[in-house]
Amino acid sequence: MNHADEGRRDDARDFGALGAQFGTLCGVCAVCAFAALAVMCAEIVLTAFPDGTRKVLSVSGWFELYERNPLMGMRNMGLINIIASTAMLPVFCCLFAIHRKAFPAGALVALVAAVAGYAVFMADNCAFPMLELSRQYGTADQAGRTSLEAAARALLSKGASHTPGTFPGFFLSELAGILWCVLMIRGRVFGRRIGVVGIVSFVNLLVFEVLSSFVPSAFMVSMIPALAGGVLALAWYGMTGVRFVALSRVSTE
Repeated sequence: MNHADEGRRDDARDFGALGAQFGTLCGVCAVCAFAALAVMCAEIVLTAFPDGTRKVLSVSGWFELYERNPLMGMRNMGLINIIASTAMLPVFCCLFAIHRKAFPAGALVALVAAVAGYAVFMADNCAFPMLELSRQYGTADQAGRTSLEAAARALLSKGASHTPGTFPGFFLSELAGILWCVLMIRGRVFGRRIGVVGIVSFVNLLVFEVLSSFVPSAFMVSMIPALAGGVLALAWYGMTGVRFVALSRVSTE
């Protein structure tokens, strides 16, 4: 028996053992990964709807958008990212559980980066605070509106998507994605193809965040890595979900 055959048998044993140990969790993670995929596809579809095109808006423009179309206002403030990143939390926990024995330090760093990125992003995001301010704005007098505009301006300086204020959360999240994919490549469960697709995706998305946050004049150029990273991210969500389905089925066989 050659080394390739031995490797394949080792892979099968590892795969079966993990499926038996984490089968139920893997099933949950498959649902979560496909949910994130569906949400990100919805983000693309929403671009064709009224107010779906992202524009640079003044504070009063944001209030008008929220009053006219609250859902689209929140979507433009990162609601889709909130839903997708929340859905991926169980996936990251399962990836940690799967890789912690073979790569304890790497798995721990990736998990910490993922959780920290999620926490920072949620703390900085202002989709829901802006919704509340917009409701107050609609019934406020002129003095009250001036005060609310000042509050909204402060929120936007910290929590408008793809700006320096939201960069730390996105940076940590993309870094965590890259680390997870490195573990996928080094491990025997998910394989090189899924890991490589993920790394290319997250690197492109990180380049987009840097350009859109700190080089606004290059926004159109930044759409190139954004498009490439976005398409590959959809593929990564789908491929990861399929792999989790395979793991969950092992436990039932």
